[in-house]
Amino acid sequence: MKAQAQIGVLGIGAIGTVIAYHLQRNNSNVLSYFSRTKKSNLQLVSEGQSIQLPIAVKTSITYPIALDWLVICLKEHQFKNATPWFSKLIDKQTQIVVIRNGLQLKKPLLEFAEDHRILECLIDCPTQCNDNGFYQCYDTPKLSVAKSELATRFTSLLSHTNIVINQVADFKTESWKKLCESATLGAILCLHDDTCKIFKNQDIVAHYKALLTESIGVARADGALIEPGFTDKMLDKLLNYPETKGSSMLFDMRQGKPLELGAKNKVISKLGKQYQLHTPLNDFIIKRLD
Repeated sequence: MKAQAQIGVLGIGAIGTVIAYHLQRNNSNVLSYFSRTKKSNLQLVSEGQSIQLPIAVKTSITYPIALDWLVICLKEHQFKNATPWFSKLIDKQTQIVVIRNGLQLKKPLLEFAEDHRILECLIDCPTQCNDNGFYQCYDTPKLSVAKSELATRFTSLLSHTNIVINQVADFKTESWKKLCESATLGAILCLHDDTCKIFKNQDIVAHYKALLTESIGVARADGALIEPGFTDKMLDKLLNYPETKGSSMLFDMRQGKPLELGAKNKVISKLGKQYQLHTPLNDFIIKRLD
């Protein structure tokens, strides 16, 4: 009989809900849930089905908990206050998966675990909260991780699902592609305080393209090998989104929560200055939204 894996999920927002739902579909996985916000259910609309699964969420812990895996689904600005969680949920055996936007995802965790036990993970999974309080998942989640034995072990945890997990040789380029896309979409939607229906306006599409192009220039200066057709690919993807699609930044802004500017536009602007590239569009975004 296959040994059970003790898995903790830290952060039960949109992405945490999606990942937790798919992990629990594997009977060999035993899940524990951790979040500052109390929840009694995973509520998800996926593949045309409304799913509501009872869960027990720990909102605080006072003693260490032994885990085989800790899957961290927090935003960049939430990591500072998550240190007490890390110290109690990570020991010398814990394998860690960190799923968030930005670059250098391992960096905040290196004081708690060795580099080889931390798996950086990118997710492409348009998801937002609907009027009923369920997270609406619009597409099959696609994960990208650096090719490694740790990635293969993580993949086995999701073997009972249709999640696509790509092990890539050039994780830096994949990280930059995701950053350019998410920073651009989130910023434009926040500037206009509206969903993707705004892209019926060709002037706004042109603004999106210019901001994306500026960000790609910084990415290439940093060593990302982004192909020439990437901008057109992102524009095609953008124009095929439902008009009601928003972004995590837009919903955070509307709820008065901090925005992921530090992990997105600010890091682009900072690296632009490092490489002596002008980033006036990203600088404008930061000035308006910070």
